[in-house]
Amino acid sequence: MSGLIRYVLTFAVTVLCVTRIEATTVVRFGFDSLCERAETIAHVRCVSRSSFKDDGRGEIVTRHRFRVIAPVKGNPGDEIAITLPGGTADGQRLYIPGIPEFGVDEEVVLFLTGPDGHGSPWPLGLGQGCYRVLEAQDGHARVRMQPGTTPLPAGALFKPALNRPSRPFNVPLQLFLHQIRLTIPEPSDER
Repeated sequence: MSGLIRYVLTFAVTVLCVTRIEATTVVRFGFDSLCERAETIAHVRCVSRSSFKDDGRGEIVTRHRFRVIAPVKGNPGDEIAITLPGGTADGQRLYIPGIPEFGVDEEVVLFLTGPDGHGSPWPLGLGQGCYRVLEAQDGHARVRMQPGTTPLPAGALFKPALNRPSRPFNVPLQLFLHQIRLTIPEPSDER
């Protein structure tokens, strides 16, 4: 067999054996845009997490169930279920950068899209739509702000210190929820 034919066959077999890889671009949102575009916004606590191979999607997914602590926008009901790609199942792990992961008992403020083709909402802008809630030493819950990761609301309390612009900082949860409510556009009466 000539060298050229062997090269062409080797190239063809290699192309056929390579797994399809798709690139993803995540749009950067400002805080106002995040509030406006989210169909649902809620302060929630993760009550369960389970990973499994989803034959319909052809990949490993993780389903998180959240108990709604405080609805902020939309009508989330008492519970929200989110199924996102990634996780560990059948001895395999699928990790996708940017896809948020949540631990059981973890609290977050979620900015969610409407349901996807499989019936699950997604955090808007992936990690941009997930604000972690931390319990402070004084017993008052605080929200983690991460410049460059989570969009920051307008106002002096939401701006990082000048000497540490990229470090995370925390703001009171109630103040954060109030800022969201101030930012949500009023429903229009136009028909």
